Formats: sequence, C-alpha cells, structure tokens
Amino acid sequence: MGGRKAAFIELKRGNIEKSDQRILGSGNFVNMTLEQSDKILEKKYLPKQPIEKLIEMVAEKLGVTPELICSGSRKKMVSHAKSLVAWYAVEEEGYSTVDTARYLGMSHVGVLAAIKRHKMLNISICAKG
Repeated sequence: MGGRKAAFIELKRGNIEKSDQRILGSGNFVNMTLEQSDKILEKKYLPKQPIEKLIEMVAEKLGVTPELICSGSRKKMVSHAKSLVAWYAVEEEGYSTVDTARYLGMSHVGVLAAIKRHKMLNISICAKG
C-alpha cells in the first residue's frame, strides 16, 4: 500500500485490503493463497471414504477383482486400476502415499509414479477426444 501513512489514508477512505503477515503480496494473492490453504486442510481432515471402498468401486468399473488390484500383477488393466485408485485416494480423498501404498501392495514411490501415470493418461485421453 506504500507505507504506513498511505495505508492509514486508504483505511480512512474505507479501502481495506486483505492481508496476512505470513504472506507477501496483494490482497487478491493473499485471498487466493488462504483459499487454497483451506481446501488443503479440508481435504486432509474431512471424513474420508475407506480405501477398500475405492478399490471395490474401481474394480467394478474396470471389471477386475479387488484382490487383483492389491496383488503384485503388472498386467495393463491392473496397472491402470492401481493408478486410478492411487490418484483418487491421494488427490481426491487426501490419503497419504504411504497409507495408499500399504493397501495396493506398492511402495510410496510407486504410488507417486502411478498418480503421475494416471494424470498423463487423462491428459492424452482429453487431447484425443
């Protein structure tokens, strides 16, 4: 706002800009940053759908068994199913990669790779369609 004096003048005029001492930037940037922070916290602390249910939903949708998704199989359909479960569990439900990895029988790095693979698959599907 241009220093304390300018800020007080704007305040007297009724021009109030949202601010936070932890965030440097304009009022719009501060609002956007705080909204993003709230979304992250909501995702982390809201009740989550059990991973078992996510696995069952994906298994039914893709025509594989939940046991196959949690197995060490590297078949294309199973790999796609694992990627979908990993993406949904981590990105949408807020599970950690470690928790997701335990259910899918993978390492947490494998879960990250599966999420990346899923995102790339979605982008290529969107580009074609």
